[in-house]
Amino acid sequence: MKLFLRPRNSNSGVLAFDLDNTLYNNPGYIAFQEESQLSRLASFLGTELEQARQMVQEKKAQRGRDGLPPTSLATIFREFGISQQQIVAWRNSELRPSDWLSRDPKLRHSIILLATQYRLALLTNNPHKVAEESLQALGVDDLFQTIIALDDVGFSKPHRAHFDKLMEAFGGQPEDYFVIGDRFDIDIKPALDAGMSGILVDEVGDIYLLPDLLLEGRSSGDLPNSL
Repeated sequence: MKLFLRPRNSNSGVLAFDLDNTLYNNPGYIAFQEESQLSRLASFLGTELEQARQMVQEKKAQRGRDGLPPTSLATIFREFGISQQQIVAWRNSELRPSDWLSRDPKLRHSIILLATQYRLALLTNNPHKVAEESLQALGVDDLFQTIIALDDVGFSKPHRAHFDKLMEAFGGQPEDYFVIGDRFDIDIKPALDAGMSGILVDEVGDIYLLPDLLLEGRSSGDLPNSL
């Protein structure tokens, strides 16, 4: 875990969580998500799956050669002429979180503790339906005040739309927001650019530690790696 924290006005605020590889760890499900969408892309392009995979890798490599930061798979798909609506439809059709995820009592306990002091949001590059079903499968759907998903804003993180929508939902000052996710370029950097704090996690086990770091009685000055 790595903390990128700004001085805050209070000991409360908003915690905005990424979903995949943040609120759960399931490498098989993560691989399936990408593979299922690559399969759809291959059908759309009229090519073989392996060829579609290579084309996506080349798009990613070209971004690196152009000096651009990493971006989401949905953004790459848009470069092939696939509409956002089609991307959402493909994901809604293929992804069934309850087949892959199950209730996590440790996660629920940690989120309940955090909810005593913070308002909670989910920021995800998956569709709203998939996000809702994921939270239900994990057993924490009743603890989040809002979900901001791919089809809610029309863009994928790291686009600023997710973070602007988050501010619209809760108000207040950016420094009272924490964005928590597993990818610096996708989750954390855009949050920092928006004036928020960021917490980069390696696995869901890091989420279990957050109550000890963030609950009342601890200030940003008590925490390591403060900005």
